[in-house]
Amino acid sequence: MEYEDIAQNARDLSYREKLKLAQLLLQLAMKEEEEQNPDERKLAAAGSGDPGDNIEYVAPRLLKLRPGKKEGVLNSIAAMYQFQGGISDADKERIFTGLVKHGYIRLESNNRVSYPGGDV
Repeated sequence: MEYEDIAQNARDLSYREKLKLAQLLLQLAMKEEEEQNPDERKLAAAGSGDPGDNIEYVAPRLLKLRPGKKEGVLNSIAAMYQFQGGISDADKERIFTGLVKHGYIRLESNNRVSYPGGDV
């Protein structure tokens, strides 16, 4: 199938189907790019892989989002890595623990999260 055939068929889709197709194409292209340049992609996305670098990658983004509960923090961390192939639950917990240890966030009762630094 050629590009023009695909483009013509895409014109016949509903707007939701077009959005889903666009998302799929972006994911496929990003995956292909990552396979062709794996080292550059990983370094650009999250530092060298050192957990300290991951904390430095996550902290400023998290402070902008400011989720109110631990589950929200974990979901936010997952979202930051969704286009790099995802992140394991264990790695999310490690980053969460590192954020607490470095004072970016504080875990309160009922899994509530506070931000000791005040407003950003």
